[in-house]
Amino acid sequence: MISKIIMPQGGQDLTTGRIVQWLKKENDPVKSGEVICEVETEKAVFEVSAPKDGYLLKIVAVDGQEVGILSVIGYVGDKGEKIPVDDSVIQKGQSTLIQEKIPDSIISQNNNVSKRRPKLIISPKARKLAKDHHIPLNSLKSQRPDSKITTDDVFSFIQRSRVSFDGETAAIENAKVVHPGKMRKTAAKRLTQSWQSTPHIFVTVSVDMTMALRVRMDQQKKKYTINDLVIRACALALQKYPEVNVTFNDENTIYYWDDINIGVASATNEGLMVPVINDADLLTLEEIAARSKEIMEKARDGKQVLSKPSRFTISNLGMHHVDSFTAVINPPEAAILAVASIRKCPVISDDGQMVARDMMNLTLSLDHRVGDGLLAAEFINEIKRLLEDPDNLIK
Repeated sequence: MISKIIMPQGGQDLTTGRIVQWLKKENDPVKSGEVICEVETEKAVFEVSAPKDGYLLKIVAVDGQEVGILSVIGYVGDKGEKIPVDDSVIQKGQSTLIQEKIPDSIISQNNNVSKRRPKLIISPKARKLAKDHHIPLNSLKSQRPDSKITTDDVFSFIQRSRVSFDGETAAIENAKVVHPGKMRKTAAKRLTQSWQSTPHIFVTVSVDMTMALRVRMDQQKKKYTINDLVIRACALALQKYPEVNVTFNDENTIYYWDDINIGVASATNEGLMVPVINDADLLTLEEIAARSKEIMEKARDGKQVLSKPSRFTISNLGMHHVDSFTAVINPPEAAILAVASIRKCPVISDDGQMVARDMMNLTLSLDHRVGDGLLAAEFINEIKRLLEDPDNLIK
């Protein structure tokens, strides 16, 4: 039976996505779960897998084409199966299904466009330089007879860049002109809206991580990280305090979510990404560690694993020698946890002795519309309790 390949949503509030590249050609054999194309939304690059064993019968949306989220971009099936002419396709900006006929002539035309598109010839150094300066490759023109783009062409583009001030065009000297990519611009827009529209309340606690570090050292064969422990603690705390696992709607409505999906803020060259661990409350610490490793490796490559919407985010700067910081809530979530570095600090024990302990600061940012300081304090202290008694995390 023929199966559709769908443009993934890849995040909330998105309406379109762009085909980056097909890794398979029409009529190539494919395996279920095999990555067959890459697509890009405003948030990340996603890998799309084959829905079943068979052959890539038809590519509907070609490389570089932008289509509506959840639209059909291709078909997988057995040899000889016919492509459906009438199909349900979700159009850009719509949430309901409408019937649209996809003429064979248009499909054929799209494939011909892909075949006619000239191959970009660019040196590796020029490609890296263009990426570092966020310059679209299709904006570059070669000065060579063979049309190969070199670093000279990239530098020439940078020098021609101009910035407009009060209607006048002025050259920028002694400065690098950077055009932010989609991901960075989207993050800037969403976080600005969050800071302007969401009343943040901040609560900070110091956590004694001495026992947690011992658990991590004792379990080195399983390769737990501090972040794995924090994710596990947050998942359990969200179970106990469902008032934090919510979304405040513009219509003054609060949605209490059944699923606990935790986002892990990750900085990349292209901007901030938040890969998500689905149903974190249903996973063991070992399963969280494996899943976290997988999604972070994808994030470092500028890609993201398809996931459910995040309900709560963790931003960890512990590896960057940070004593404490506050994070901006990632909408439409209601809270975010900022994790700082672990420091050796003198602490007065219960018997009055001064001892050295491994201390870490956590700061919770909570949407004040869904709860007050008491809820924030109780929730973050539950995370603190779990981390200071880590046996609860490895059960």
